[in-house]
Amino acid sequence: MTWQDPIVALIVGYAVVALYRHLRAIVGSAAPQAQSKASCHGCGDCATGDAATPSRPPAAAPLPSGSLRVH
Repeated sequence: MTWQDPIVALIVGYAVVALYRHLRAIVGSAAPQAQSKASCHGCGDCATGDAATPSRPPAAAPLPSGSLRVH
């Protein structure tokens, strides 16, 4: 056993744990939750129950005048 073996084991272990957490978050988010009524995109606008006012994207800032060159 060399000094590299424990380092490789730690990296692989971390990758396995990260993959498990990622897959659990994906599968867990697909399951309906009876306790919270969060919206599908997480902003909470849909959860308020105010369907009369649709949400709009924020107004875009105007482009600065000047050169139109693409860098």
